[in-house]
Amino acid sequence: MGEIVVKVVVPDGEEIEFKEIIEEIAEFYNRRNRILKILDELRGMLNTTKSWNELEAEIHEQGIH
Repeated sequence: MGEIVVKVVVPDGEEIEFKEIIEEIAEFYNRRNRILKILDELRGMLNTTKSWNELEAEIHEQGIH
């Protein structure tokens, strides 16, 4: 897994809150990527009448990404 270092100027006293927000965003993307990888592995194994695109759209609508 790669690492990115970003330097940002934030108002005094906001450093911790800003860092926590960025960490939440990073976790969101990691979680989304793990879920999409699992779903990709399950492609063709799921018994459903919905297309793959419909299933992916539902995931995004439900905020699971």
